[in-house]
Amino acid sequence: MKPRINSRLNLTANSFAGILLLLLLVSPSFAGNLTVSGRAGLYSPPGVGASASVMYGLGAEYAITSFLSARAAVETTTYSVAGVQTSLTPITVDLIYRQSLLGMLTPYVGAGIGYYTATVGPLTSSTMGVQAETGLIFSLGGFNAGVEARYMLPDTRASGTGSMSYNAYMTGSFLQSFNL
Repeated sequence: MKPRINSRLNLTANSFAGILLLLLLVSPSFAGNLTVSGRAGLYSPPGVGASASVMYGLGAEYAITSFLSARAAVETTTYSVAGVQTSLTPITVDLIYRQSLLGMLTPYVGAGIGYYTATVGPLTSSTMGVQAETGLIFSLGGFNAGVEARYMLPDTRASGTGSMSYNAYMTGSFLQSFNL
C-alpha cells in the first residue's frame, strides 16, 4: 500500500514552486546577479541514536540590492535513526542580509520557508517548515569560500523536529553568475 500525501500539502507545494518561479522570472527588474553554486555540509539530525550525515545540493542566489539577496536551495541527505534509514530533501527560499567588511569578509544572516520531504523507511511525508542561518563568506579574488550554521525546523507543527546543518561551500570553479 502506497502512502498518500495530503492534497492540501500538494497545493502548498505547487504554491511554493510558483513562488520560486516568480522570484526567478520577475526579479530581473531589480537588475542584480544570479549566482549558482554547489553546497555541502554536515547534517546533525534530531533524535536519540541519529547518525550525522552529509547534506549536499545546489543553491541559486539573486542579489536584490548590495545588502539583500534571495536564495533558493535544493539539498538532500540520508541518515539512520535507530537502524531505520531516513532521507530528507528540503527545498528552501531564504532572504539573506549581508554586510561586507574590508571587502574580503562578508558576514550574513537569513531566514526563510521551506518545503520538506522526508522518507522514513517505506513512508514519505511532506511538510512546510522554516529555517534560519548565519555565516561568513571569505572573498579571495575570483574565488569565494564560506561557512554557515543553519537551524531547520522541517515541520512547523512539531517544534521538536528541529535540527542543525553546518555547511562549508566554495564558489569559483563551479560558479555561474548571470547579469539580469
